[in-house]
Amino acid sequence: MIEAEEAAAAADAQQKAEAARDAARHGRKLSGRKPKDPAAALARARADHQAALARAEAKQAERAAKVAAAHAAGRSLGGFAPGRDRALERAEAALAAAQQAAQTAPGALRQVNVTDPDSRIMKTPHGWVQGYNAQAIATEHQIVLACDVSQDANDVLLYEPMMTALADTLAAAGITATAALALADAGYWSEANATAPGPERLIATLKDHKQRRAARDRGQTSGPPPDGAAPADAMEHRLRTAAGAAAYAQRSRTIEPVFADRKHNRGIRSFRRRGLAAAKSEWALIHLAGNMLKLRQHRAAPVVCV
Repeated sequence: MIEAEEAAAAADAQQKAEAARDAARHGRKLSGRKPKDPAAALARARADHQAALARAEAKQAERAAKVAAAHAAGRSLGGFAPGRDRALERAEAALAAAQQAAQTAPGALRQVNVTDPDSRIMKTPHGWVQGYNAQAIATEHQIVLACDVSQDANDVLLYEPMMTALADTLAAAGITATAALALADAGYWSEANATAPGPERLIATLKDHKQRRAARDRGQTSGPPPDGAAPADAMEHRLRTAAGAAAYAQRSRTIEPVFADRKHNRGIRSFRRRGLAAAKSEWALIHLAGNMLKLRQHRAAPVVCV
């Protein structure tokens, strides 16, 4: 089990390193937090240095072209000649520090949970637990249309797989209509998720209370986002329109009651079975029962005549 996890971690690190090198070759600065693992941090530092070097060389080439054009026109180019690129200096210093850290770092000690080897350490509002990341997509009537259980603690990587699961569910049920609007909290925010194929979406770029405060401070917008706006700016613009704010407000009253019902009303706070496959099937059964109860209550609701 540990050997398989190490192999998977090495493959994932290799894939990320290749993506970082590809971005660096084009001079693109990498976003996101620096990895904590010394080997991954070294790979990131190398990519950052390569990107900084590519940007510095591009600036030098641009400057040389301007000088040549000025000389050809019989004039001198004004301004100061560029000195040492400070961004490149910082990247070189960071690379040297990462190399030193990688050389002196002790070997990684991997452990496995013998009760449920498939589970992972997850952060919750109440601390750290050994468990899984349970996902669900619900309609405005709190009917769950797709659900899954993941070993990944980060929601941002689960947006597209869950939208794929939703499409598969609708297709299996013979439903040709597609979702009109997807609503997701800030845990799912990324430029990739904001621009991925699929239905229209509103994904918060900040936690809900910060999003509301930003809306109050920055005021309401109207119309479509400005042309050429970055994905984050475009999303924030849409969230601060009257229609966007009203639509996003439906998220908390749509999906949050589903999880509240499972946890508080029905007392389901842990999986009874062990293993990822078993947790997936148990989570699906939980929502099947919840959907059936919801539909029964809807059909049994009394008709009030006035």
